[in-house]
Amino acid sequence: MKKLLYRIPNSVWLGFFMALALAQVYFLRNVVMGDAFIHFVFARGISEGQPFFYNGQFSAGSTSPLWSLLLAPVWKICGLKIIWAVKILAALFVGLAVFLTFKLAEKISKTRIVSLTAAALLATSFVLPYWAAKGMETPLFVCLVIGSFLVYFKILESKKSLLFEILLGAILGISILARPEAWFLSAILGIGLLAQKKYRAVISVGLPASLIFAPYYGWLLENTGSILPSSVARILRARQWAHEFGGIYFTLEIPKILLTKFLLLIPFFLLFFWQKEKGARVVWWPIYAWLIFYAVFFSVIFPTTEGYRYILPALPFFYLVALTGILRLPKKWHILFLALVFTGSLAISSQQFLERRLSITNCEVPFIDMTRRDVGLWIDANTLDNSVIAMKEIDQSAFYGERRMLSLDGTLDTRAIEFISSGDQLQFLKNKEPDYFILEEEMYREYPDWQNSNLLPLADSNLQIGALKNLDGVDFQLLQKFKSGDPESCPHLSNEYYWWVFKVKY
Repeated sequence: MKKLLYRIPNSVWLGFFMALALAQVYFLRNVVMGDAFIHFVFARGISEGQPFFYNGQFSAGSTSPLWSLLLAPVWKICGLKIIWAVKILAALFVGLAVFLTFKLAEKISKTRIVSLTAAALLATSFVLPYWAAKGMETPLFVCLVIGSFLVYFKILESKKSLLFEILLGAILGISILARPEAWFLSAILGIGLLAQKKYRAVISVGLPASLIFAPYYGWLLENTGSILPSSVARILRARQWAHEFGGIYFTLEIPKILLTKFLLLIPFFLLFFWQKEKGARVVWWPIYAWLIFYAVFFSVIFPTTEGYRYILPALPFFYLVALTGILRLPKKWHILFLALVFTGSLAISSQQFLERRLSITNCEVPFIDMTRRDVGLWIDANTLDNSVIAMKEIDQSAFYGERRMLSLDGTLDTRAIEFISSGDQLQFLKNKEPDYFILEEEMYREYPDWQNSNLLPLADSNLQIGALKNLDGVDFQLLQKFKSGDPESCPHLSNEYYWWVFKVKY
């Protein structure tokens, strides 16, 4: 059996693993995430000659300007069908990530079975295809991270490495435009080059990287006074991790991650440290640093992982360390424990996949997304082109509504943050004077910070269409409301919530 497995070429194994990953993307259709629609809006603006304008207004709300840039030609070609086309684009990066994971494991472990197992674990992890199906930039960023490490190790082993240094700089510059976390990646690899006394490399890496990311970040600084995307600034300034997520998710998410993804691997991860090969520190410490960054930042500072979305770029490295740890065992046990880890991981991932498929086929995900779409279509049909809409969720509603949006959570404008903390969102509306206000009842009922909002009285079940409600001198006329949950058809949704649409007069 062992000889038969070894006779199968690596290309056949990798093709099989990639097919498994892509099949999951296909079967998880109808699950595009709200955040993806924010990228769609930016992509539409770019394709129409208004780069990084959100429905006609400049915004620093994109945490992945690179993804918006890549989606701009997709929007130009596909229009509204971008909702499906984005999955195909993201799926290409899923396949590439599986291949690059194999190449990284091959370079470091120099062991075929570990390399193939690492690729297999990532392909069947469920989370990589899941976020591709959601239309997000996560698979792209995973590819860039792995690619950065591959080129970095090539620089360390090459005496004439200028071309690789320039290539690494280009990848890091692009990575910074893909996700803000790439700043930490750049720092880790930069310190690694300095530690190896490759002083010229720091310059030849940093220069092309700067040429790529500096124009966008300079533009942010000029227009907003900050180089932070407003969605990142919102989390840091509002301490959202402490207020909203700390109380709701912290005690649940970390054990969930350990139990569902890492528990089987932790003993082998620890086993890795039992012995060291000569020179191993040079190779492994940047990987340790990357894993520690994710463990600290996304487990303590921002613990809600949204289905492992934020820890996915660290997942291939965790697999690699754990699988290398198995090689510390007596040789006759290698295949047994590799098979054990893969089988256990596959069983857990299969259960997660089936649960997500169920939530798609019964109604949960499509129903919520359709509600947001319907709100956007109502905005498009019932408001003037120059109207300003204030609301919390500015994703599908902004995409279909195509109106200027005032984000009450600070995603597009960080000046909203102080009004969340104080609860005086009414004053924020007075300051900005939007034409319409849309209140998502679930947000105001379920999230601690929003329960303090002085706009909550508008969620009045007795208020009829056309009725007027006055709050501190501001008139809110109810124009429409949308049901966002149906206990009969969606028994897993425990509450029935509405989206309330008000015309505002000051």
